[in-house]
Amino acid sequence: MRATLTFLSAAMLFASAALAGEAAPPPAQPAAGEVTEIRAVCRNGQTFVTWKDAAEGEAAAGLRYALYRADGPITQENLAAAQCLQKGIYYNSARLYGSAFCEKSRLDPAKPQVVIEDGGKPLPMWSGVTAVTVQKDGKSYYAVLATDAKGTPVTKVVPGKSATTEAVQEKVGAIQPILCEGLKKAPGASPAPASSFGKKLPMQVDLHASSGYASDKLYGAGDAYLYFATPQMGYRDGLQGSFVVRENQGKSLSLSAFESLENPAGNPVNLCFETYWFGYLCVPQWADHKEPRAYPFTENRMLWVIDWVARKYDVDTNRIYAGGGSMGAWGSSTFAFRHPEIFAAVYPNRPRTRQRGMPSLAKLPPGQKEAMMDDGKTPYLERMDMVKFASEHHEDLPVYIWCCGRRDGFASWQEQVDLVKALTASHHGFAFAWNNGDHSSGGYPMGKVAKYFGSDKFARNQSYPAFGNSSINDNMGNGDPKDGDLGNDDPKKGPVEVFGINLGFIWKDVVDEPGKWSVKLSNDLAKAEMTVDVTPRRCQQFKLKAGDKLKWTNSAGGAGEATADQWGLVTIEKVKIAPGAESVLTITK
Repeated sequence: MRATLTFLSAAMLFASAALAGEAAPPPAQPAAGEVTEIRAVCRNGQTFVTWKDAAEGEAAAGLRYALYRADGPITQENLAAAQCLQKGIYYNSARLYGSAFCEKSRLDPAKPQVVIEDGGKPLPMWSGVTAVTVQKDGKSYYAVLATDAKGTPVTKVVPGKSATTEAVQEKVGAIQPILCEGLKKAPGASPAPASSFGKKLPMQVDLHASSGYASDKLYGAGDAYLYFATPQMGYRDGLQGSFVVRENQGKSLSLSAFESLENPAGNPVNLCFETYWFGYLCVPQWADHKEPRAYPFTENRMLWVIDWVARKYDVDTNRIYAGGGSMGAWGSSTFAFRHPEIFAAVYPNRPRTRQRGMPSLAKLPPGQKEAMMDDGKTPYLERMDMVKFASEHHEDLPVYIWCCGRRDGFASWQEQVDLVKALTASHHGFAFAWNNGDHSSGGYPMGKVAKYFGSDKFARNQSYPAFGNSSINDNMGNGDPKDGDLGNDDPKKGPVEVFGINLGFIWKDVVDEPGKWSVKLSNDLAKAEMTVDVTPRRCQQFKLKAGDKLKWTNSAGGAGEATADQWGLVTIEKVKIAPGAESVLTITK
């Protein structure tokens, strides 16, 4: 992954220069004929505009395309009065998402092209396509010009060829993805809608790691969808995106979404831009501000995709989970963890809990040291600090289950220690496991932590006990990777050692009533009597107000009184659990 991020940094600098008006010079004059065969059709709240490019083959590579809109027919004479909606659209933009991330694939006639409606035929090679999200009902006319890489037009408006002469009737509506039925499905894959609908299956949202961006091969993995994003999802309207839905033997659904997009200033080898499952710094083509801001475009895409899939596939919305490794772990933290209205639990595998990098398509102005979020006020790095987020949010958040290696070069050990402290202090549900590994071998401990905190244990409408200060926790140390429990991480030298926080707990028979909450607890790692702090979480009926007085008893010994804190939470400290036995903790109003 180190090599990947180094390469990405170079790509980001290249992109940054382009959007700042400093793009690498294109060929002196791209070979261009005419843009022809323009068509416009509105469906599902978007107008799809297609055309035939002004050049083919290698001659096309230097060209970009700009889209114009007006209330009346557009001509060369009145072009200045038309609205330029989109610019910098790549040549052969009808190349299917994932097959267009390098020039070799974009020029290859064997690679797939997009369809713009379910069951439709793929657009021909050397076609252009984009989508315009309808903002109000009405009639519109469109025109497309070919430009060089700097945006200078190299063709003219020709009504009937590069400009529509009949109005397209537009209507605001909910956008819809397009099922790529014409692409071969993987062996054994079956359409999930027919088999899953009505089952209310749980769903796992899989967030890929760096360099896990889509290729045309992904479309054979299940029900593959293409969509054209709205302005809230990208630096311009109409950017392509993709996701795949699979059914796992009738037990669950998997949603694999892809966070990469076409780099507006990529080089021939790398036309792909990764967004860290966040978005990127840019000045959107549709924005009314001039300074770059950090927009959570990818997060907006994911919110839309998850909502659409959950409704289409009749998902059990109380049992949606997220996870991923490396960059996917960052997204599980900075995106999924901050959405308790969607996710029951998240499973980051080697996350950054304090994001330090930012994908950028623009440079900050001279003198501005820190990027602001899209509101122009919130510092980006502050917003992406999940230690701070966990400390400041005391409501029920997704249960956070993760692992990391002490010697990870991307996710620092200090930030893991700090997150454990923050989650403990705020009484959130979590568990953590580690070894002395690096960014590769640090993923090994996930098996141990998931053994006790699998997704079947959590639902958004189901109460559970959050643990803290377990007396059998291992020693994380002071944040220095060399301090605390280390152990062997090389299987050639002996057993790989895994350590953890809040491991070994088993619970069942949760009672969640207006006046009573109880749980049956045990711990299969306890070799002697142990203690742990227990906080009821996600209570559906056992609702408390700040200052409420309560009583508690423990079948393993102990009883007392407790008071709900200022956030309406009650924590029973040092609950005893005997080895090989179950303890029943009961709390009453």
